[in-house]
Amino acid sequence: MNRMKYIAIPVLAVMLAVSCDEFPPVNYDDPQPYKVYTDEDFAGSRLVTVRELKAMYNSSPVNIDENIYIKAQVISSDQSGNLYRTMYIQDATGAIELKMGTRNLYNDYKLGQWIYVKCQDLTLGDYNGMVGIGYRSHDPKYETAYIENQYIIDTHIFRGETDDPVAPLELTSDSQVKDKANFGRYVTLKGLTYQNLIFVILYYDPDGDHQDYQGNCLFLDEEGGAEGYGNYGIDTWAVSENAFQSLLDDPEFDFNGYLPANGIDKSRFTAPYSYTISQYFKTSQEMGGMDLQIRTSGYARFADTQIDQRILDGAAFNATGILTYYNSGSEPNYQFTLLDLGGIEIPEQ
Repeated sequence: MNRMKYIAIPVLAVMLAVSCDEFPPVNYDDPQPYKVYTDEDFAGSRLVTVRELKAMYNSSPVNIDENIYIKAQVISSDQSGNLYRTMYIQDATGAIELKMGTRNLYNDYKLGQWIYVKCQDLTLGDYNGMVGIGYRSHDPKYETAYIENQYIIDTHIFRGETDDPVAPLELTSDSQVKDKANFGRYVTLKGLTYQNLIFVILYYDPDGDHQDYQGNCLFLDEEGGAEGYGNYGIDTWAVSENAFQSLLDDPEFDFNGYLPANGIDKSRFTAPYSYTISQYFKTSQEMGGMDLQIRTSGYARFADTQIDQRILDGAAFNATGILTYYNSGSEPNYQFTLLDLGGIEIPEQ
């Protein structure tokens, strides 16, 4: 046994030496090229526009059985963490959310890149006023699900050539903000001003003692707080998990007296719902002066970044990002999603 052990050591060394020569280290900075698809690859399918695709939806989920496809450019990036397992794509007629179901999409789908989506066997569905495309959902609460199966992704979503990033569409009136044709588009809004007001839904531990309170959650918005309302001391774009926990652990932080007034145990709040915050802004008087929420995930890398003091002090600014919409049932909420803080510009005075 000992003799064989001593023989094996040099043999192993030779094997390792051969292995290193034949298989050089992988250069992760220079990955192998992927197939770039072109229109010719889809000659057997019918091209439809994003507008035509969205028009196929009519109040209930649509499982697409036609051999059709769309061709659109990527207009969103999840690199900052403000988008999660989804991306937005846009052609000349409109934009749509594509529920990809995977992370770090920015590595494979670059801003401006053309992609082809074979729609057959995918599902069109509505989520509180926004029509998107994904996979069929087995949860009755949702009309579409994320496309999580890699085989389905590989046989339905194809990368084309990389082009210049899409230029944002400047919206100049509140009617354009409210136009469904612009939902999901990459847009710029100019002259926004800060409203010193947040909206966040705080959920309780379902095993706690407050299951019957407002559907097991607490709404902090313009309706909340008998002693006044506002941003509740939150002047960052959002609040990360650690920062939110620090707020709850601070005995002096009581959401401006709202929590003690209702006898609510702060330890019952749970993640991750608590960490997405909408800061309220108002469009310019020239546009119409409507309320607009800039909605930011607590998992975004810029979540705990304080909003620029000039904006907090009332300076008008421009925002570039994805226009979205959320119908809560009581009233429409027009929302805006930043790709990163590069989408915020304060014009020189």
